[in-house]
Amino acid sequence: MALCKDFIKKHIFFSNDLSDDPVKAQKRKDLYTDMIAQIISESLFFFQDDYYNADISTIEREMTHISYCIETFPVVNAMVDNQNNYIILNLFTMTAANNMTVITELLDLLSRPEKATTSQIMLFALKWLNFYENEDMISTYIREYGAKKQILPVVENGKMYAVCKGYNLSPPQKYSEYMYDIFKLIFLHELGHWQYARFKEAWKMAYKKQAYNALKKQYANKSVPVNQKQLESWMQEIIADYIAVLVYTKTSRQYDDSKQCTKHCYIAIGLFYGLIAMEELAYERYKKGTEKHPPVYIRQNAVRELYAGFFSDILKIPYDVFMENEIQEWYVIESYFSQIIEEYWRKHYG
Repeated sequence: MALCKDFIKKHIFFSNDLSDDPVKAQKRKDLYTDMIAQIISESLFFFQDDYYNADISTIEREMTHISYCIETFPVVNAMVDNQNNYIILNLFTMTAANNMTVITELLDLLSRPEKATTSQIMLFALKWLNFYENEDMISTYIREYGAKKQILPVVENGKMYAVCKGYNLSPPQKYSEYMYDIFKLIFLHELGHWQYARFKEAWKMAYKKQAYNALKKQYANKSVPVNQKQLESWMQEIIADYIAVLVYTKTSRQYDDSKQCTKHCYIAIGLFYGLIAMEELAYERYKKGTEKHPPVYIRQNAVRELYAGFFSDILKIPYDVFMENEIQEWYVIESYFSQIIEEYWRKHYG
């Protein structure tokens, strides 16, 4: 759905004024409103008409009336409220996403035009895994962006503000442009929830079946260790991720013999899950998950399984070949983050 930025800007509001200085506050609001409106305008979409439990004009009307609340409290999070038709996005997420791009050596390697096998890339990547900079990166994330950071709220004229470093999206990294893509994937995830809530029951069941089978596969012959309410929530998170990844890659298509989607696209997806993994570690929930969210390694594997299965069938590419060649960048970044986080967890919590 093509909505212009100016129209979307009318539906964006902030949870506080961003500054006590009205001039500075307005400048920041203008900057972030323009940036977020651009991301939203590039991301709104519809499924086929027969997916929805209402006529398409009703769905269009609801989509044009979504309100976007931009939270300025320094947390990494987002949510959708289907009942009140609004999506909450935390601006601080972009600052944290910028931190994901400090792995410049790996991103340099993945961005090269020449081909290399996954095993060849991982041989280079493994050389960096034991460098102290990785531990420092994780410690910095937990301290400045994760759950353990010190937040000192202050109250001024009845409003609560967070004392933090501000919302300048700096210092820029070599690959800072990826923070916009990570934020877009987070938005698409919430919009995926919004879409799924409006599906016909038959389509909901079809997606649930796929999500359950992918989730169950991660546990091999064991039962999925969740109660029914938790299982429902976990499946919805996987479905929202799957929708987000499908839509994001659809808008990043390339048409040559090597890939159906750009390297940039798959690097961004890998970094998106890297951010979720860092948040999980910061909350000391690594490989545990919550009632609402499955552990990130389960969540990512299930979504990758759905995505690879879907496109390997459509493109008539063997599944293993698709995993090796098509989504190599996503897989390598996932492996890299899982190994450095595993080591950090073992050293500090094991």
